[in-house]
Amino acid sequence: MSPTLPTPRTGFRPRASWAGAAALTLGFLFGSSSVFAAAPPANTVIGNQASASYSDAGGNTQLATSNLVQTTVQQVGSFTLDAFGTVTTTVVNTKIGAAGSIVYAPHVLTNTGNGSDTFTLAVAEDATTRFSKIEVYADANGDGLPDGTTPLCSVVPSATCNVPAQTVPGSNGTFQFVVAYSIPGTATTPTAPYALATVTATAGTPALYAPANLVAADKDQVNLTTFAAFNATKSIGIPAVAGPGGAAWPTATTGGPRSSSGACATTWSAGLASSATCQYTVYTLTFNNTGGGAGKFALSDTLPSGMTYVAGSAVWSSAPGTALGDGVDGDPTGIDFAASGNTLNAVVASLGQNVTQTISFVVLVNNTAAIGTSTTTNTAKYNPTDSPAATSTAIGTVGSSTNPAAYTVTASYGLAVGTTPSTAATAVDTVPGTPNGTPADLTTQPSVVAGGSVKFGQTVFNTGNAPDTVNLTIANGSFPAGTSFLFFAADGVTPLLDTTGDGVPDTGPIAAGGSVAIVVQANVPASAVVGSGPFAAVVTGRSSGDTSKLDATRDVVTVVIGSLVDLTNSAAGTGSGAVAGGDLGPGPSPLPTTTNTTAAGTGTIFTLFVKNNDTAANGYSLAASQSTSFPGTLPSGWTVKFVAAGSTCTGAALTSVSVAAGAQQQVDACVTPPATQTPVTAQKIYFQVQSTAVASTGVLVTDTKLDAVTVVAAATLSATLTPNNVGQVAPGGTVVYAHTLTNTGNQSCGAYTLTATVPAADATLGWTTSIYLDVNGDGQIDAGDTLVTGPLAGPLAVGGAQKLLVRVFAPGGASAGATDLTTVTATFTDPAANCGTPTATDLSTVITGQIRVLKTQAADLTCDGTADGGVFAATPLSLKPGQCIVYQVKATNEGTSPVTNIAINDAVPAYTSLTGATQPANQCVATGVTGTALAYAQSATAVSCGSTGNTVSPSGSATLTFAVRINN
Repeated sequence: MSPTLPTPRTGFRPRASWAGAAALTLGFLFGSSSVFAAAPPANTVIGNQASASYSDAGGNTQLATSNLVQTTVQQVGSFTLDAFGTVTTTVVNTKIGAAGSIVYAPHVLTNTGNGSDTFTLAVAEDATTRFSKIEVYADANGDGLPDGTTPLCSVVPSATCNVPAQTVPGSNGTFQFVVAYSIPGTATTPTAPYALATVTATAGTPALYAPANLVAADKDQVNLTTFAAFNATKSIGIPAVAGPGGAAWPTATTGGPRSSSGACATTWSAGLASSATCQYTVYTLTFNNTGGGAGKFALSDTLPSGMTYVAGSAVWSSAPGTALGDGVDGDPTGIDFAASGNTLNAVVASLGQNVTQTISFVVLVNNTAAIGTSTTTNTAKYNPTDSPAATSTAIGTVGSSTNPAAYTVTASYGLAVGTTPSTAATAVDTVPGTPNGTPADLTTQPSVVAGGSVKFGQTVFNTGNAPDTVNLTIANGSFPAGTSFLFFAADGVTPLLDTTGDGVPDTGPIAAGGSVAIVVQANVPASAVVGSGPFAAVVTGRSSGDTSKLDATRDVVTVVIGSLVDLTNSAAGTGSGAVAGGDLGPGPSPLPTTTNTTAAGTGTIFTLFVKNNDTAANGYSLAASQSTSFPGTLPSGWTVKFVAAGSTCTGAALTSVSVAAGAQQQVDACVTPPATQTPVTAQKIYFQVQSTAVASTGVLVTDTKLDAVTVVAAATLSATLTPNNVGQVAPGGTVVYAHTLTNTGNQSCGAYTLTATVPAADATLGWTTSIYLDVNGDGQIDAGDTLVTGPLAGPLAVGGAQKLLVRVFAPGGASAGATDLTTVTATFTDPAANCGTPTATDLSTVITGQIRVLKTQAADLTCDGTADGGVFAATPLSLKPGQCIVYQVKATNEGTSPVTNIAINDAVPAYTSLTGATQPANQCVATGVTGTALAYAQSATAVSCGSTGNTVSPSGSATLTFAVRINN
């Protein structure tokens, strides 16, 4: 069963006080490795949700969650051309050639920004016209030579070679290319330089870049000679000649894992090959003479720190299968080769005109090599002219460079999931995905109340060599059907979100070798049989970096101490809610029970039956979601309205239904896809009922079922009013509900009126309503919002939305537990653009002690700890890496009775850090709070404001304020 997000009031009883839980959480987090600090990719959405725990007037521990606030990471651009980020006159390639030859100059453009962009390239000869042709070729394998025979651009003298825009991914994506310079056959005068050319790269989206980094440039120099003219390139690949002793070479790859052992062989032997612990590859140095005569060629290659030369593995193409001597002797005739540590020197006695030769050798990719290419990129040096005095031990001047040849070290991923506490070594599965059953891989709780919840502490370890995010899922195992599972941060109250955008809750980034603590909560249905058990579930973590890597741990509850509601599509029900498309008993089923077909923009009715199996009457709230997460969301633009049995989609909306003890009540659900919905097959819709009062077991009971909708066509005029809200209000107080009126069709909606009505009986008692247009979209009524007093002219454009705020006033004499169902309706009156009469409902319950949590945010561009403009709002932000966000979480007692032990908990979102952000001066403040003073606490990944022994009077509040910096 998929994990779900918690409802605002879960009713569980924590096993530790705020102080004890906070100490445990902070102690763990302070001892953990630093969090992943890489800059987030462009358009990453940083979401954050807070919670507040407290004890109500009845002594029950409650949990209230805040709204979700989001910040979208903006794209910032930066790039380099051959490591230069500005316009320079630096010569990066010096090449030499004879008349009539072609020389190749390699270049690399690296996109160091956080998003993809296009780049244009231009190559132009400086001042004089020396070349007969300039061409640019792609060089995807980075061997310094064209990938094919079709140039990206080709020009004759005096023209600029302009390369069409190339798309390069961000986060150090590269575009490798070579410039081919053709020296005319009529060139007769040797010069140094013969000609210079400027290579220029220009970013495609100027607004993303600092002015100085919009263009980068460097130079190539070509020298003309009538004597020997040498050029050299370096590449990774299987050589064309046999290995030492005629043996086969190891597999040559340009990227892969590094060695995992420090004891790999570094001396050649036949059969040397990569293994699970030792990684090898093969380099080939290719050199030729494009000059006017033979000469002595000198080359030196010093390997980078991430590689080790395998002694005895070098072979010269003029002596295939024969190992070169690593010392001063033992070389075939015609070459002088020596290896000293990681430095290889070679001198070819005479390299003739138009002759090409190679030297190949094996390297070990060390276990200390860094992920990427920073310690495994190599450039050899050579003398482009005759070196008559050079030897392998006195190589002389080698001033020219080959192209950089990189082996890309890929990350290796691994993880372990175990108990808290445990270690990576004790928690890791012997068989991946199957818990060991040892104390480090088994968490047991003694009991759970039927209809209640139980929590399990877990630790997730990153045993790989790169940062990783671990997706979390739960296999229900033997828990009673209908059990739902929640994932929380280490504090047990902050929900874990989906930070990767793949739809699965996760840990957020964990540094290599690091770990995070999480809490798994199992919500057992009231139908669990008292005395039954034990029950087991398997929590599985799966690497986001390598989805083949997984690890699991087992959670067990021993016995149930202490289903009273069933939701079906028919009175008799179908099969079992845990099998196929059944709906009898706890659900949901894995397959839809009923699938309806409808046109886009047209509602379809699902018949639902609510059976109360309890000994007492009860009311049941009605809800729908596109997943098993409740309260959840529907697909974009979809609406669900519950109506009385036998009604159509125009019937009055219901949010709850009352059912007598042992009786069954029918309701209908109208599911309406938007008019713009493209055809879709079997879109899942989950329906859920939850008792509005505790059942005879003393807990709230629930049941969920699965149906589906197939959309076959599109309508033209449609609008929705969402969502249906449930809230609490104190006698004589008000509660504000946010709604959005959205044009879901493909034509504009015309004029409309807005109404918010209460039942006649409630109006007689003094319940009243008012509607405001939420001008700034912050979800709160403020001075800039407009009171609705008459018709609205429209139009409401296609895809357009109007945010509304409905304020409901409860009379001072309202008794605790009384409810009011406000119906909000938008009535379109223009016959030519009538988008119907969409409705929504707001169910208000009178309470005497209630905490409401509001989370707001503000930009802090200078990271000084102060909200820019001093204004906080719940509206989304759009910021760049390196900028800061100030969050403010306010928990207010909106009831008429005191509450106690308030504590606000929040987590540092993924891709952000408290480090680098100046914290606000007042991070934990309270009004109307007595007893033990509230205290602020933080770790690397969590913050809190609370205490035990405090009392929050009506209208009292606590406010947590903190700042984070977006990684860059």
